[in-house]
Amino acid sequence: MNKWDDELLKIFDEAPFVGIKPAAKKSTVNDRLLRSFDEITEFVERNNRVPEDVGGDEGRLFARLRGIQSETWKREKCLPFDRLGLLAEQASQSPNDAIKDIFEDPIFNLAPETQAIFDIPDYMRKPVDIERPDYIARRVECKDFKEYEAGFRAVHDDLWNGKRKLIKFKDDHLHEGAYFVVGGVLVLLDRLEAISKNKDYKKDGRTRCIYENGTESDILLQTLAKSLYTDGYSIVDVSLSDDDYLKQNFTITDVDIPSGYIYVLRSKSNDPEISSIRNLYKIGFTTQTVEERIANARNDATYLFADVEIVASWKVYNVKAVAFENIIHKIFGDVQLHLSADNARPKEWFIVPYKIIAQAVDYIIRGQKIAYDAQLQMLVELQN
Repeated sequence: MNKWDDELLKIFDEAPFVGIKPAAKKSTVNDRLLRSFDEITEFVERNNRVPEDVGGDEGRLFARLRGIQSETWKREKCLPFDRLGLLAEQASQSPNDAIKDIFEDPIFNLAPETQAIFDIPDYMRKPVDIERPDYIARRVECKDFKEYEAGFRAVHDDLWNGKRKLIKFKDDHLHEGAYFVVGGVLVLLDRLEAISKNKDYKKDGRTRCIYENGTESDILLQTLAKSLYTDGYSIVDVSLSDDDYLKQNFTITDVDIPSGYIYVLRSKSNDPEISSIRNLYKIGFTTQTVEERIANARNDATYLFADVEIVASWKVYNVKAVAFENIIHKIFGDVQLHLSADNARPKEWFIVPYKIIAQAVDYIIRGQKIAYDAQLQMLVELQN
């Protein structure tokens, strides 16, 4: 290095050049397009279906996929990374051939110092080598859905009336005619087709699944099972043995110890923040009579400084107050009342339909473990 070079370096070591950083590379249209297509691919891999026009995040992915499929330049940009065949119907050329053509294009026969002027994202320089599935199950319109509408209505009615219940999914629940809830949607496993053992020695094959929104799918049996384990429930009839168990456990004997009362109250508050809340109830336990317990409600923060109405009460035996309160908070903790003033969070006030509360009390008295799905507004029976 000569003297001139030394002097030049000194200049750039002084202000105003100190601390100057190279400008960050801006996100280009191609970058954003490929990131968007990557999000769509991840959705399909996670759900084993293409996004549907249902609004929200999934609806946005649906619109983006339609846009990529319908615009030639977008499709051509994304095709080399279409490892799931999402663009196959719009292109006769195979993804591997398309990738080969791109990288054999004269645009890449450039000197290294010249290539920088072209805006090519790093992850485009080498295609991802991931095995592409032969088939992706897609939901399509169910042409004979009218034949199934009555069944779906009956299941909804039975769930509401307590004739059926939601329980955690197990593999042996998979049989023709079984109903499930997957991602908040009711689904009927109508038919099993070409069932055999997969590489994990599990029963697998195509199904015909009918969804309550009027669509159907031939999703793989094990893919359905995976979805149910992740975000679903089985729907089962309440058996006669359950009724017998209830009768047996409600029978009072000489060794039973009266504990007190479980009660459900409704507030008579005139505060708009409280009176405007639908399905707001207090669930409590007292060793006194319920009337004695609420006598001073309007002066008690526990009752929101207002009179209350008794909705229901149960006389119970062998129940400890602390244990009951812990169970209630565990079941309905996600729907506990939260007031804006001073971050107030009164205990034992919950926003939940009374019918659900009554069912929960029955389960608690039986000693059955349950959880509450606030989105579905249903109780789920857990394995003891």
